[in-house]
Amino acid sequence: MPRAAAFFDVDQTVIRGNSASLYARYLRRHAGARLRDLLLTAYYYGLYKVNRLDLEVVMARSVRSLEGRAEAEYRAFCERFDAEAVVPLVYPEVAPLVARHRAAGHVVALISASINFVVDPLARHLGIEHACSTEIETVAGRLTGTYRRPACFAAGKVHYAEAFCAARGLDLGESVFYTDSATDLPLLERVGHPRPVNPDFLLRREAARRGWPQARFGLAGAPALAAFTVIP
Repeated sequence: MPRAAAFFDVDQTVIRGNSASLYARYLRRHAGARLRDLLLTAYYYGLYKVNRLDLEVVMARSVRSLEGRAEAEYRAFCERFDAEAVVPLVYPEVAPLVARHRAAGHVVALISASINFVVDPLARHLGIEHACSTEIETVAGRLTGTYRRPACFAAGKVHYAEAFCAARGLDLGESVFYTDSATDLPLLERVGHPRPVNPDFLLRREAARRGWPQARFGLAGAPALAAFTVIP
């Protein structure tokens, strides 16, 4: 029988916070990024929250600034960013939930619109072997200032999830997807077991309409995993 995957979004699902905003603030503190760039990130995040963000346009603008940078240097910078700014924000519910899926024989993967240089170190920290993300292109050890399309966002997540499952003989229709965002409705509709976590207003409303189980992580003393006790 085909096995299932368990996909985890990152922002507000695995971590408390938005990795793009965290990255912009980290750049401001450690790499001299302009205040204007921080404000622009906040503007983009506002568009994202109301499902009005064209990530392909934003991503193209963002990665262009990386052109010519040494891959090893940038990878090391992102690993420091993860260790200092992202890993401390991982929700305590994540590790037992990942363990539960492994015990059920599921293949666990992060799936995020964030770039691979940020997502891959986080996956390693969590002991998760697989990650689907927006991949920055490199040639001869240098960043090209471009990325592999489509970005791993909205309908793009379906593209990567389908490819991931096809390559491993997994059944996406029997798989699970945890996310906080209404931008992920295309993949939530594609998997057999949609699982909204800390859902934004749009997703919370849609989940209630469709009868999807919901949970909130990070509430001290709350049985946050109660809604997800039945693992397919």
